[in-house]
Amino acid sequence: MRLVARLLSATAILAGLAPAVAGAATCNGLITIDYVGGPAFALPGDTVRVRLTLGTGSIQDGTLLTLDRLRFDLDCNSDSTLGIPCVDDGATVEYEGDTTITTTCRITWSSGHAVGTLPNEIVFTPSSPLEIPAETPVDPGFCNLEFDIKVLGMSTDGTPDQIEETTGYLATADDASCDNGLTSSGQQAASIPLCPTCPIAECVDSTCNQDTGACTSTPKPDSTPCADTDGNACTTAGCDGHGVCNQNHQVETCTPDTNECTDDPPCNPHTGMCDHPPKPSSTPCTDTDGSSCTTAGCDGQGVCNQAHLMCSTTTTTVTTSTTVTTTTSSTSTTETTSTTVTPTTMPEMPPTTTTTSTTVTTVTTTTTVTTVTSTTTSTTTTTAPGGCRVTGGGRIDTTSPPVDYATHGGQVGAPVGFVTAFSPATPCIQGSWEHVRHDKGGTLHAKSFDSLVCGCLPCAGRPDPPAGSLCNPGDRICGPEPPRAPANKICFTGVAPFTPTNGKKDLNAAFRVDVEDHGEPGGDSGPAPPDRYRMRIWILSGDPDGADNLALRHSISCGASLSEQLAAAAPDIDDGGDTPHGNLQIHPEINHQTCP
Repeated sequence: MRLVARLLSATAILAGLAPAVAGAATCNGLITIDYVGGPAFALPGDTVRVRLTLGTGSIQDGTLLTLDRLRFDLDCNSDSTLGIPCVDDGATVEYEGDTTITTTCRITWSSGHAVGTLPNEIVFTPSSPLEIPAETPVDPGFCNLEFDIKVLGMSTDGTPDQIEETTGYLATADDASCDNGLTSSGQQAASIPLCPTCPIAECVDSTCNQDTGACTSTPKPDSTPCADTDGNACTTAGCDGHGVCNQNHQVETCTPDTNECTDDPPCNPHTGMCDHPPKPSSTPCTDTDGSSCTTAGCDGQGVCNQAHLMCSTTTTTVTTSTTVTTTTSSTSTTETTSTTVTPTTMPEMPPTTTTTSTTVTTVTTTTTVTTVTSTTTSTTTTTAPGGCRVTGGGRIDTTSPPVDYATHGGQVGAPVGFVTAFSPATPCIQGSWEHVRHDKGGTLHAKSFDSLVCGCLPCAGRPDPPAGSLCNPGDRICGPEPPRAPANKICFTGVAPFTPTNGKKDLNAAFRVDVEDHGEPGGDSGPAPPDRYRMRIWILSGDPDGADNLALRHSISCGASLSEQLAAAAPDIDDGGDTPHGNLQIHPEINHQTCP
C-alpha cells in the first residue's frame, strides 16, 4: 500500500547560493519523500518502506548537479526546527539496514549504518558520484532510493500522532555541487501518520483501524479475567462478554459435607473457603449403636459421639411374704337304733323294745396359701459430660500496638460453661472478663460469649496426656493441677464493648482469649512452662451480627481452631504471651446444669 507523506515545505529543496559572480548562476536540486510500503496509520512494530526521489530544477550557467552524499534523519522532535540534522525524538524509529536498499540510480548506495536507532542520521553514499542533469523534475525524477525502517514507539513530542523525518544534503559538507561552481543545500520533511492510542478497558479490546486511523471497540470474550475489587474472596471477577467487569462472574457455592455435627454456612468471604464449623456440643445426631443405654450427640468437634449421654440403672426389689391359713371344723351326727324283743318262753310277758344311740364326728381342714412375688423396677437416668471454667488474672508486658502493659482477669464458664464450638451470644456460656491496656490504651469488658472449648495439651519433655476425664492427672508441672481439672487449655470468644481511650465512645469488638494453666504457682515463680494468656481484638464496623462480622466471629471461634493459628484477618490488638505476673487457673465446671 502506498502511503504519501505530508510535505512540510512549499518547495522541494532550496538552492544553496554561492557569493555573487559575474552573471546569474543557480544550482537547484529537488528531492521528495514518499512512504510506499506499510499501513496508512502505523503502530509500533510496523515496517515502513521509504522512497527518496532525486531531481533538479534550473541550473543557470551549468548543466549538472553532482550528488556525493544524501542524508536521512530517522525521527525528529517537531518542537524544534525540522532540518538536517534535526533534534532526535528518541528511540522511535529503527533503520533496518543496507540490505533493504534498492535503487533506480544505476549505481549502488551504502551507509554503513547498523540495524538500530543510532545514530539518528543515516548518510547514504553512492558507489560513484551521482550526476543529475538540469531540469529533471521530480515526477518521475531522475532516480530514486528505497529502504526499510521500523516504527518502535509513539512520538514523544507535541505531535504524538505522527513521526517527523527529514532528508537532504548540506553545502557545508560538500554533499552536492553543480558544474557552475556552486554548492547546494536542501532539505525536505515528511511524517509517518500513527494510529492513536485507543482507550484502555479491561473488558473491551479497543484497536486502531490502520486503514482509517479510527479506534474500534470490541467486547472481550465472556469469562476473560478482570480486576477483583469487591474484597469478597468467594467471588471471582470476569468479563460478561458485553464489555462489563462482573464482580460476581463466578461465585463459590459450598457443598454440604453430609456431616450432621457440622454446619454448612455459605462461603467465607474473608478466606474464600467452604468452612464446616462443628455444631455446639450436645446437638442431637443419629443414634446408630443400637444401645438403649446411650444417646448420641455431637461432641462440639464435629463428631457424632454415640455415647454422648450414658445411662445408669437403679434396681429396687419389692418382696411380698407368704401367708398360710388353716381352718378346722367339727360335725356331730347321732343315730338311734330301736330293737323289739318278743319273749318266746314267756308268752305272758309283753314284747320288750331296746333303743341304742351312736354319735359320729367329722373333721374338715381348709388351707390357704399366698404365693411370694418379687418385683424388680429399673429407673434410668442420664448424665452428660461436663465443661470447664477459668479464673484468675495477671499482667502482660508484651502488647501490640505497644502500650506500657496490660492487665486481665475475671471468671468465664460459671455458673454455666457448656463446651460450645460456635453459637453467637449463647446463654450456655456465662461469666465476665476484663482486659485493660495501660496507659489509656483501651479497655474491653466482656459479658457475651460465642464459643468456649477446653483441651488437654502436652508439655515439652512430659508424657502425652492419658485419655480420660482428667488432664495430666498427678502432673503438677504440665498442669492444670492443682486443682484437678479436665483441661489445661481454655479458649473463649465473643463480642464486647471496647473503649479505645478515656472518654471515647465504645466500639463493638470481637475478641478471642487463649489461656494455658501449667500448674501452681503461676508467673515466673513456678517451674517451666509458665501460664500463658493471649487476648486478640478485632474492631467491628457496622452491625456485629451482619454477615461479614458473623463470618469473622466464626473464623476466630474456638470451634474453628483450638490452635492459636487462625484463618482470619489479623487483629487490631494482639496482647499476650507467657505470664510473668499473676496466676490463671482452669477448673472443672461448678455443676452440670441445663443450658438456659
